[in-house]
Amino acid sequence: MLLAITGFVMIGLLMFFLLKGKAIPMTLFVVLPILGAVINGYGLTDIAGFIKDGVSTTWSMAALFVFVVTYFGIMTDVGMFDKLVQKLIRIADGHVLGIFLVVVLIATLGHLDGNSPTTYLIAIPALLPLCKKLNIRISAIMAVCCSVITVMNLVPWGGVLNRQSVTLAMDSGLLWRAYLPMQIFGWFCCVGLAVVMSRIEVRRGAGKVAVLAAGESAEAAADPEVLALQRPKLLWYNVILTVAVFVLLFKTSLPNYSIFMMGCVLALAVNYPNPKDQEARLAAHAPKVISLVATVLSAGVMVGVLNNTGMIVAMAELIIHILPDFLCAHLHLVFAFFGGFIGLAVSPDPLYYGILPVLIEVCAQYGIPAQSVAIAFGIGADSCFTLAPVIASTYLGLAVSGLSLKEHMRFSFFPLWIVGLLMIAFGCVMGYIVI
Repeated sequence: MLLAITGFVMIGLLMFFLLKGKAIPMTLFVVLPILGAVINGYGLTDIAGFIKDGVSTTWSMAALFVFVVTYFGIMTDVGMFDKLVQKLIRIADGHVLGIFLVVVLIATLGHLDGNSPTTYLIAIPALLPLCKKLNIRISAIMAVCCSVITVMNLVPWGGVLNRQSVTLAMDSGLLWRAYLPMQIFGWFCCVGLAVVMSRIEVRRGAGKVAVLAAGESAEAAADPEVLALQRPKLLWYNVILTVAVFVLLFKTSLPNYSIFMMGCVLALAVNYPNPKDQEARLAAHAPKVISLVATVLSAGVMVGVLNNTGMIVAMAELIIHILPDFLCAHLHLVFAFFGGFIGLAVSPDPLYYGILPVLIEVCAQYGIPAQSVAIAFGIGADSCFTLAPVIASTYLGLAVSGLSLKEHMRFSFFPLWIVGLLMIAFGCVMGYIVI
């Protein structure tokens, strides 16, 4: 009981302080779980083990952040995106809806591999300068992009189905066939969200800047210090280098961070041959890198404590025990409805290896098939995972978009949650999810 209550209090405090802006994530990720573990009687040796296990799951993403942020910072410095932005502005001609539909298409194709970091890297950096020119809020672009990621995440090789197939002891391809109608419906919901977001942005004045921006000379508007960093004669080198980086991401099994590490070295060596200039570029992008890496490594502390103490399963069992019988008969729908909130606080492994088996066992007593339980819970919990503070890829999206976690959660939570609920409702109405 104490373990479960501690977990609820920890997560409640985490969300409160994050959304109120009363503390930075790094502080909360370190202080709250350690206090929670101490309250439940764990000693320093145990806590040290929890931290080691948790950080081991996030260090590679932290390393990726170092080189991703630096690489795209260098590409921005040298002006690689300028020509692309000017071309896109002329093509868009102020049509904001077209930009949002491009986001849907890019995110759909980018997430075919089920890899969120790759999708962020493909979709956001190239569009970010364009959105600034057209006065489109990047938070709206991120909301649409994240909605597509959550829908496309339900592929056989994605994290949700891979974990669920282990729990259900069935082939992930067969499980995907059951998910597919909801996934297709969800994709059209993403298109609908793109339409809604584009209309909201147009009402705010987005797109009206396009005509003016397209006719401006970038050189005339730029700061002399910015111009000094640009390398227009090396445009094709930088484009080819960036294409090569993404080809390696898709076509090889090399760690992502090693690919961007090599990209950073080649970008710096050719664009800024002088070692002092290279050091200056690294120093210029260091503040954002340090903040993100510290946050991601700190998130590993919370992940380690939540997973290794059994706190997540204890919380699920407490909810099940206090619910009235008539709700227990529809427990999978209860957890599906609140799945967006659950997915914010719980990393995927305890979700599908800890909570899901408990749900399946309880629902079986009321004749609910395990597959229906898995689908309902999977869609619900997956709907807002792109906002989860305990998932490292969230911070990559924040890094490339320039948003804070608070801004991202406040803007995107309800649109993403509603898309998930619509998918669940569609599954219930069509009989794919047993009620």
